[in-house]
Amino acid sequence: MQPTFHPKFAIASLSLGSCAYHSLPTKIGVAGALGYDGIEIFFPDFEAFVDEVKQGLHANLFPSPLPKSSIRDLERTCAAALSTLCKSHNLVIPVIQPLRNFENFADQQQLDAALDAAERWFDLMPYFDCDLLLVCSNFIEGPHPIHSGATTVSSYLDAQVHAFRLLGERARKYGARVGYEPLAWGTVVDRWEYVWNVVQRVGMPNVGVILDSFNTLGNQYADPSTPTSIRTGVTLDAIRTNFDILKVTIPASKIFFYQIADAHRPLNPVPDLPEAPARMTWSRASRLFPCEDPDLSSCLEKSNDHKTWLWKHTGFLPVTEMTCVLHGMGYDGWWSLEVFNTSLMETDKGCPARHGERGIFGLRRLWEGTQDSIGMVKARSQQEVRLVTPPLDNREGEDTESENSELESIEDGRGDANVKIVEFNPTSNMVVPEPATAPELIVDKFEGQASSWNASFRVLYFMQMSQLKIQPQISGRLKQLLVNTIRMLAKKRLENSLTVL
Repeated sequence: MQPTFHPKFAIASLSLGSCAYHSLPTKIGVAGALGYDGIEIFFPDFEAFVDEVKQGLHANLFPSPLPKSSIRDLERTCAAALSTLCKSHNLVIPVIQPLRNFENFADQQQLDAALDAAERWFDLMPYFDCDLLLVCSNFIEGPHPIHSGATTVSSYLDAQVHAFRLLGERARKYGARVGYEPLAWGTVVDRWEYVWNVVQRVGMPNVGVILDSFNTLGNQYADPSTPTSIRTGVTLDAIRTNFDILKVTIPASKIFFYQIADAHRPLNPVPDLPEAPARMTWSRASRLFPCEDPDLSSCLEKSNDHKTWLWKHTGFLPVTEMTCVLHGMGYDGWWSLEVFNTSLMETDKGCPARHGERGIFGLRRLWEGTQDSIGMVKARSQQEVRLVTPPLDNREGEDTESENSELESIEDGRGDANVKIVEFNPTSNMVVPEPATAPELIVDKFEGQASSWNASFRVLYFMQMSQLKIQPQISGRLKQLLVNTIRMLAKKRLENSLTVL
């Protein structure tokens, strides 16, 4: 059943395809048609649009031929035209982004230059009818400001407090707000704790925090340079403890914006290079929309290597859990998708719609999952399910009549549809296909509904493929695997040796 209310949903223009192949007006039209409430304007998309206007394109967006003018005036005219176009598609522009390189200033002259660069965007914000500018932390090529001994973390953050006070003062002249976001690969500022340290000490109402599920979890939980893709020594319990700290540290009113993305595990550890941090490389190639539901039929159509295809279309970050935390804190602002992936370089005209559809589906499903989780938390404390693979009694894949009827009853919602597979932990006596060496693989796909059943079914199928040496199609053996799994979970639940959400 679809909820009657949901947060305001947005998508970053960059997540609808590369500006090298897909224009900003096209992306705006797609976002509006798919039912988004807003679209983030990515600076490269806007700059590409201005260049196209210079070439005589998009004349239909302007009431009369554009007179020759300065680049600043042209940018203002273009920003106003995009705002009008968004409104015609029932969209607003909640944020423009990103202001980069706003840190590690060697002297006041460098800081002044960065403030002037920011003012270009503050000047355009009234034309966009937008009041929020995203400022991200940065990867800084060597020498490392801390490791080189040039400064300390404390002194570095002190300098950021000074810089953001000046930035906030500039923004205030335009009625604008500034949101500070930590990137997962930030050289120094790579955690929400550092951003909050700065924002809290700045103490200005128009300077706040922007949180991103990928950048938070991609740093504090995941590490693509390790064989498991999990940060060494970190568990789900550890990240939950961090969430508990977040809940009592940052007031919801100081979270200005929430960006959402999941990611797939790298097939192999990503090299962590001085000029290209592993998390940056991983981010730009491997983000996914939340609650992705990889389609097995599409996998078979698009790739002979079905294991790799499914692996690359299955996220593993606890995005739903983080989203529940923010929602429970009282954050009631935008939920906005920011997904980078190599698929955004697809050149065909269908690229924006494909990505937009995946995104809006993911947001709606995330909202439903958030409501379900909050309801369960109110009823009882949230606990994990441990899935141990049951033995296969019928190795030839012949389904019995009782097994078929049980499977059908579950598929159509009449059976034990409240079992939720939350976490998959390979056991020592289980053969798992490469590269599944990780101790934890977040599944959270099984919602007790037909579509969710299929998602869970595919994940289990994928994880068991090498062990069973089966062909890439849904077989009786796989049906039996799911039936046996449900039986095992139900039995264990009755024995109180595991809990089911």
